[in-house]
Amino acid sequence: MTVRTWHVWSVFALAAVLAAAVAGGRPGAPTVSNAAEPTIRSVQLAVELASGDPVLLTFEVRATDAAEADGAARRGLAQLAPGSRVVEPEPGSVTAQWGRWSWLWDDSEIPVPIAYNPTGAPPTVSPQIVVAALQTWSTVPTSKFAYRYAGVTDRGASMSEGLADGENVVAWAKLDCSTGCILGVTSKRTVHEADLVLNSDPAAEIVDGQDGTNDARTVILHELGHIAGLEHSCPSPFGPCTDAERAAVMYFQYRGVHRKLAEDDIAGISALYPRSSSQPTPTPVPGATPEPPKPELPVVLESGWNLVVLPAGDAATIAASLFCTTAIYDFRDGAWARWIPGAPPAVQSLSALDTGRAYWVLAWEPCAHVFGG
Repeated sequence: MTVRTWHVWSVFALAAVLAAAVAGGRPGAPTVSNAAEPTIRSVQLAVELASGDPVLLTFEVRATDAAEADGAARRGLAQLAPGSRVVEPEPGSVTAQWGRWSWLWDDSEIPVPIAYNPTGAPPTVSPQIVVAALQTWSTVPTSKFAYRYAGVTDRGASMSEGLADGENVVAWAKLDCSTGCILGVTSKRTVHEADLVLNSDPAAEIVDGQDGTNDARTVILHELGHIAGLEHSCPSPFGPCTDAERAAVMYFQYRGVHRKLAEDDIAGISALYPRSSSQPTPTPVPGATPEPPKPELPVVLESGWNLVVLPAGDAATIAASLFCTTAIYDFRDGAWARWIPGAPPAVQSLSALDTGRAYWVLAWEPCAHVFGG
């Protein structure tokens, strides 16, 4: 179990990288160098944005050598953060420049809100992938850590905007894959803000659950572990790694679709954010009936028709939260009832939605919202 504080590594194909770099390798085994064969390499750059804000960026790059990886990362930096500059250490200097990024989330910041910008996402990747990954880290019984899905946003990663925007975002950008290919880049600011950008270029092969590519949900789940504060379960590519470390989501090597936390992941997040058993229990008010907690209801819409459970309430209000809604339909009493934004009252036959009922919702683009909570 590795629980050192945040050491942002990546769109975790880094592992795939390191494994490929030592393919068939084990200590003492002969190796064959093939400079022409791409591997995935991690490039970290301390950057001063055009706004003057410092940020630590970690790129995962498929490249044939370190120089090509560094060049691809710097080209990607120019795309993502125009006007920024890499902070190069003075020759021979010894600094603790990484120390200021080694923070964990404070109790007051938990649950950590994460928003999703689906613009440019591959067709097979939906907001539900992000919601599912957030929920996986938020339901560990022995840990107080949790994420909160903050819905769909039109903002990108704040590294592109310069100034911190107070929003943690998972977003997409088409990054240059001509010479070396960035798979993804994570950013961490000295203020408590973190973003993840995935490469939407088809050459990066980040899709939903297909062999021979990088499963988006697996990648995002791994990266959210880093955002929470975890490092790789077995940081050395040469091992020795235990069976428990190899089974973890946070294992350094990408091993295909892997969407559930393993024992080591649970132990790690619980060590960083233990759930206290000494929390005082609120004293009930005499004669009062305790109000049960309101469950959260994530609603994720794809482009086109969706059959989804919606919360009870006013149809117009609920549709406003799901900004991509074009129409809501419900078949009842042998006929279709409908609510259409902006339509005249005479054609509106669906005004109130019922608890636990599924409705047909037409969306003009992907969007999502978490109701209740």
